[in-house]
Amino acid sequence: MVRKLVLEKADRLYHLPPLLGDFLPRRERKKMLGREIIDLARFSWPTGSSDKTSGDAPPYAGEDQIADLAEKTAAWYKARYGGRINPAKELFIGGGIRQILNLLALAYFNPGDLVLVPDPGVWHYRAGAVLASAETMPYGLSERNRFKPAMSSFSVSVARTARAMVLNSPHNPTGAILNKDNLAEILYVAGRENLMLILDQAFDGFIDGDNPASLFSIPGGRKVAVELYSYAYNFGRPQPSCALAVAQPAIIASLKRIAEVFSHRIDAGQWQSAMDACADSGSKLDEMKNAFAKNRDMIDKLCDKLRLIPSPYRVGPFYWAKLPGRKQSRRFCRVLYMKAGILAIPGVAFGENGEGFIRFSLTGKPETYQKALDATRRLFQSSKERGTGNG
Repeated sequence: MVRKLVLEKADRLYHLPPLLGDFLPRRERKKMLGREIIDLARFSWPTGSSDKTSGDAPPYAGEDQIADLAEKTAAWYKARYGGRINPAKELFIGGGIRQILNLLALAYFNPGDLVLVPDPGVWHYRAGAVLASAETMPYGLSERNRFKPAMSSFSVSVARTARAMVLNSPHNPTGAILNKDNLAEILYVAGRENLMLILDQAFDGFIDGDNPASLFSIPGGRKVAVELYSYAYNFGRPQPSCALAVAQPAIIASLKRIAEVFSHRIDAGQWQSAMDACADSGSKLDEMKNAFAKNRDMIDKLCDKLRLIPSPYRVGPFYWAKLPGRKQSRRFCRVLYMKAGILAIPGVAFGENGEGFIRFSLTGKPETYQKALDATRRLFQSSKERGTGNG
């Protein structure tokens, strides 16, 4: 008789951070609610149409096609940031930012290496390091420092011990923007302590102004920096699309080597979407900016009803707001869901420093935000009536 195999999971699986969806109510609770759910929590980027059936596997993009895309991407980068990059040696095109983060971690992080990640911050920064058996240490982003890294508060021992530091601008979830002065300050510490900087600028295209910041545009940035961009998010294009990394030739070569081991390649649909993005990087982005601005105006009204304090940053597809008093974010979201049917992400889902805040997504349809506002008005109206009735 053959006994059932007993398998023990690798330790790294137990150390993976929870997904944002783990902080939403359970499915059975949705059924108990008995009414329409107004989802202001999930990030739902638009997807493009395809003539292929779901059973057809799209062909992979060829080497010549990738090279052509790299050339056009380098031209876009120079036009936006003023920095000239070698498309063959300083640019890597992958399936997505999460994939590139994982490849980068496998290429450069060893078991026990220390990686600094933002708190609050999205979960996949920690996940990439954990998959490489590295250790993560959160660095706090506080309201007092406008949710920007305070490099003066970093201890010399931590900066010297760490292998890499992950940055995000505009920051998810707070919307904080790192300008050239901020990046220069961080770059000085990184150069002194031999610290790799990984800058995720996926939503940089939504920043208004004519002076976008880039580590590569600062003297010395090429020596320590890896910059990450998305053909979908940065250009306002639909999914499926791919992402890119800009770094020194040695880092790009390592990424290509690890991608080859895993046979990671982009398909023809992703390639075409990226080519369309490079050909027209303005109109679609402006459309999304306008859509997000309208949804943000509706959330402003919602926050006014809920007595929330909006973040001073009004950039990107997310809305960050402070809860009144000392309310706990998870409890606040649970009450909001149970009483008004509105889903939102509690700030604690992004780390301890996110406690006391809440995040809404701006990627939904306009009618969803109107429904949320109407539900909140009914909630306060019924509360007022009950209060009057009780004297």
